[in-house]
Amino acid sequence: MELGTDSMFNWLSGLQARLTLGFAIVLALSIAAVSAYSAYATKLETEKFAREIELARAERAEQLVRDTFEANRNWGEVQYAVQQVGNLFGWRVVFENESGLIVADSHQITKNSQGLFESMGERFEKTTNFTKRPVLLNGKLIGHMLVDERPSHNERPLSIREFYNSPFANLLAEQTTNKSFTPSPTQIPSTATETLVQEVLEYVDPPLSNLQASFQRSLLIAGIAAGLGGLLLVMLLTRQALTPVRNLTKAASNLGAGDLTQRVHSNGGDEIGKLADTFNNMASKLETAIEHRRQLTADVAHELRTPLTNIQGYVEAIKDGVVSADEDVISTIHTQTIHLSKLIDDLRMLAIADAGALALNKSHGSPIAVIEDSVADFRQRAREDNIDLKFSINGTTTEINFDETRMRQIVSNLVENALTHTPNNGQVNVKLTGSDLGLELLVSDSGIGVSKTDLPRIFDQFYRTDQSRTRSTGGAGLGLTIVKRLVEAHDGKISVNSQPGYGTTFRVFIPFTQELTN
Repeated sequence: MELGTDSMFNWLSGLQARLTLGFAIVLALSIAAVSAYSAYATKLETEKFAREIELARAERAEQLVRDTFEANRNWGEVQYAVQQVGNLFGWRVVFENESGLIVADSHQITKNSQGLFESMGERFEKTTNFTKRPVLLNGKLIGHMLVDERPSHNERPLSIREFYNSPFANLLAEQTTNKSFTPSPTQIPSTATETLVQEVLEYVDPPLSNLQASFQRSLLIAGIAAGLGGLLLVMLLTRQALTPVRNLTKAASNLGAGDLTQRVHSNGGDEIGKLADTFNNMASKLETAIEHRRQLTADVAHELRTPLTNIQGYVEAIKDGVVSADEDVISTIHTQTIHLSKLIDDLRMLAIADAGALALNKSHGSPIAVIEDSVADFRQRAREDNIDLKFSINGTTTEINFDETRMRQIVSNLVENALTHTPNNGQVNVKLTGSDLGLELLVSDSGIGVSKTDLPRIFDQFYRTDQSRTRSTGGAGLGLTIVKRLVEAHDGKISVNSQPGYGTTFRVFIPFTQELTN
């Protein structure tokens, strides 16, 4: 469960999750923007369409009132037309004549105290909801049509039956014809009026295609705007996400041009951060390797120059007759030649080992005899220096796969190094321990020891713990490096412990291996 949680956390903190989240946010914002704009645009277009409908209806209602009055010259016919408008549209429609008196009302008609038509002021306390439109007939004002497009819920248009069964019919008749008015079927509005109402009110509203076209235009605009906005956000997100990549590219280019100090800032544990850490690690190792190569070149030149200079000096002295070619001179030249040859061989072997091409001629068996014989080669030197050289074996006999020549070289270099750094009357102990895990070789001395500063570099090429030591006394500084390479070639490990003033112990461990197969 913890593994799954860690994997999820790693994914969430990675570049992929950030980009996915970023694109999801862009998508959500785009959808939200389109929705918000569409809602806003829909509201505007709907209100605009509603205004167009209301305007068209008002114009038709005005036309209907004008045509009805022109055809009949009768306010009763106008009342019928106004009622039809009110019933059809749900409006409150009032018509006042040029004198300001209400002569038609889709909802009700009442007389004032004098038995006359009421004015707007008398009929309504508040008239702010009415839209007033003048009605002209042949250029002459015949009155005003007042429209309340959203009347009170308590208001209801009169039906034609209610109108003709009410005293309002008599009132209209008195005001228009001065004749007594008796409701009868013949008082149903004239055929001409009904035809006008039918023709004028049949097609009132603008087509819905206008609203549809507006919606489509709004959606298109919203889609384009959201697309451009989303594209801009994506560009900003990708630019921010790819900035570390560009920095890495620039740093890699500068590193390739020779600037080994190039490093990049690591800003997290995502893929780019890990790549930055890897790059910095690579750059550091490359810088160290090149510095080591430069140092190696300088050290090799220095190590080769000294014996060559000595040999050249003796040869020129002999040639000039300054020095005679006696036994001592020849011996010195021979010693320098051997040292030079050994140095070249060591360098060649290290080059092969560093290239991973060091081949071992392994055989399966116990290396005890080889190790003991290698130690025995140094007993004479130990006696000459008054050093007590001991060899001991503990544990079981362990058989391993090893190269006899290289094993001798390992033991010889370690013992020689121990004798070199051990003063007279000191001790050097070589201890061999076998187990089921492998073979352990300990080479301990009672010498001067190695400081904590020098200990991490003790296996470096041409490194000497005592820089004042000469080549004749301290060698070229390649022995321990060679030992490390040979141990690693046997799949083993080497380590060192030292205490200044008390001595140093090298530990070599070579694991147990199965018998070689042909």
